[in-house]
Amino acid sequence: MSLPELAPAIVAYIAATNTRNTSTIDQCFAADANVFDEGEHQVGTAAMVRWMEDTGRRYQPRVEVLNVQHRTGKVLVSNVVSGNFPGSPLALRYTFRLNEQGKISRLDISV
Repeated sequence: MSLPELAPAIVAYIAATNTRNTSTIDQCFAADANVFDEGEHQVGTAAMVRWMEDTGRRYQPRVEVLNVQHRTGKVLVSNVVSGNFPGSPLALRYTFRLNEQGKISRLDISV
């Protein structure tokens, strides 16, 4: 994936999503990271692994990045996500916040 405007942790997260590989979660997310998706809140890398495994099993998502915007403290990523879910493909926005170490500290997924 060639996305030079994205931090390595974000590129690694998108690659992990597309390959359904949760073994690199600790490289992407801070230990106390938060994810908000489908009305649910996940906290910590163990929860991230469960969330990604469940999402991968149910939906087989494939993320294609369309646009990246950098805002103060945030990275907004517009995507088309396809998979085994109603309305696929679906335009989603990922709002990332990174910590000082460059890992994802928060991810909000919205329509």
